[in-house]
Amino acid sequence: MDNISSNQDSSRSWTPSTRRWLVLALCSLLFIFSQFYRVSNAIIAPQLQKELAISSEGLGILGAAFFYAFAIAQIPLGLFLDRIGARLIMTALTIVGSIGALIFASAHDMTIAILGRTLLGLGMAGNLMGTLKLFTSWFSPREFATLSGVILALGTLGNMIAATPLALLVNTFGWRWSFVLIGIATFLFALIFFFLVDDNPKGESISDPNNPPSPSTRHNIRLLFTSRDYWIICFGTFIRYGIFVAIQGLWAGPYLIEGLGFSLIEAGNLLLLLNMGYLVGSPLGGWLSDRAIHSPKRVALFGMAIMALSIFALSANWGAVNIWMLGGIFIILGISSSFGIVMYAHIKELMPPDMSGMAFTGVNLFTMLGAAIITQVMGILLEHLSAPGTPSLEDYQTIFFIAFLSIVCGWVLYVFTRKGADQ
Repeated sequence: MDNISSNQDSSRSWTPSTRRWLVLALCSLLFIFSQFYRVSNAIIAPQLQKELAISSEGLGILGAAFFYAFAIAQIPLGLFLDRIGARLIMTALTIVGSIGALIFASAHDMTIAILGRTLLGLGMAGNLMGTLKLFTSWFSPREFATLSGVILALGTLGNMIAATPLALLVNTFGWRWSFVLIGIATFLFALIFFFLVDDNPKGESISDPNNPPSPSTRHNIRLLFTSRDYWIICFGTFIRYGIFVAIQGLWAGPYLIEGLGFSLIEAGNLLLLLNMGYLVGSPLGGWLSDRAIHSPKRVALFGMAIMALSIFALSANWGAVNIWMLGGIFIILGISSSFGIVMYAHIKELMPPDMSGMAFTGVNLFTMLGAAIITQVMGILLEHLSAPGTPSLEDYQTIFFIAFLSIVCGWVLYVFTRKGADQ
């Protein structure tokens, strides 16, 4: 413990300009775990269905459990981040997530598996919003969208680990021991984060969380919930992220393996391309918003339009022509989907600075609800569309076309949002 305390004191002796990059690096590590756990079921879906004896609908419920817990946690999270601070909240929740990974690894029935995934969702719920909260203290406002894109790009390493590397790990150790090892690593990095990160450059603590909400807090809640722009942005992120993560995090695996006949490793490689697109697009979207177009709204609209075209290509089965075209569609889908991160910059520009945590988590509530509900709905649709047995390629095309129409609706509504004050 003395060594840990010494390291903590040493880190705090650095200059703020140097320490902020330590904050970025450690936040990125926690977000990598969050991104990994979100989508890890895609590769192990066939094993889960076999070992837990669950249907497509059950697999959808299992995948959605993570996001329901994640979404529900956003309701108090905004207030806690503003009043307690990101450091303590992120550490405590990440430790809960590590416990969830171990429980999930031990599951031999649906109930225990859902419990594990629920704790994982709760545990990862603060790692992006807490990071964005820390950015408001450690970095300038003009860097916010760019850094939001950077953190999303770095977090995409977690998505990539959940593709081919996870497939190789599962082939070597099995999916259960793979999650045990990753759960232990999650716990250790949570402790490192706690001892090396402060809520602000001065190292000052956040105000007493036991104080009742102030009149300004109640005013901010009313301001957020009565804003038309807030609800439109929420619907846009609900559709945009919900559809993307339902495909990336679960249904792309069965689609590629069962629908198109690819092997586990081949499916992992294509998912890796999808995540590489997300990796490239995340900082690009932030850069376009901050430096080139100077408008989060326009970048979000552009991303949703290209995403809609990519989903339409899957519904039309253009990717079946050859693997190179399918890989290209996946890359473009990843790039365009990642532009949605600027929606957080958009709501930040429309709301007062002192309610940034509340604004971020208010939008993120619907981001995660979209992931939960759409993942589950796709499973229900596949269950009802398919004959007894596994869904056909045509069944996947149908749900992709429904997804395409949904994104178009979200795009049309987003047109009516206001531009931010700095645009």
